[in-house]
Amino acid sequence: MRTPILFAASIFVIGHAFAQETIKIGEINSYKAQPAFLEPYKKGWELAVEEVNAAGGVLGRKLQVISRDDNGSPGDAVRVAEELVSREGVALIAGTFLSNTGLAVTDFAKQKKVFFLAAEPLTDKITWQNGNRYTFRLRPSTYMQAAMLVADAAKLPATRWAMSASPALPQPCCWACRRWPSSLTSSHATSRANSRKS
Repeated sequence: MRTPILFAASIFVIGHAFAQETIKIGEINSYKAQPAFLEPYKKGWELAVEEVNAAGGVLGRKLQVISRDDNGSPGDAVRVAEELVSREGVALIAGTFLSNTGLAVTDFAKQKKVFFLAAEPLTDKITWQNGNRYTFRLRPSTYMQAAMLVADAAKLPATRWAMSASPALPQPCCWACRRWPSSLTSSHATSRANSRKS
């Protein structure tokens, strides 16, 4: 994950970087609302920033990530994005986990003409209906994930499929409902028929 973020930072902020000692990156996420997912994510980018800075930074400048919690709220996401851009002087914004907060920051990026790298939101609207020249996606969208599964799924001996997105799972999961062995199916049907007679 660090390579696309750092590459985007270096390309987008060349002029901005030389105007200051450090390259400031604003990071917005739902740390309080989604701690199971986002604490490891935060440790990952903190480690990446530490490694990049130890190796000399980007464009000869150190990176500084200024992180804010959006509380899983689109309104809070826009408020902290405004604070990061106006008060903290960040060169770009990255992050957001939930689709609703990602869409809110996508709109903010368009209005303020600031680069936004959407790290986690799955909604296709981030880059399709609500997409703009300032917003880029890091993670594959729901459409892209489904497209990746179709070719392999078509080869499986499944009769039905189910897709589920749950806050308890790290990503949408797909299960193939295979045909039940005939012995199991017939015993299950017999059991249901007997229970209805009672």
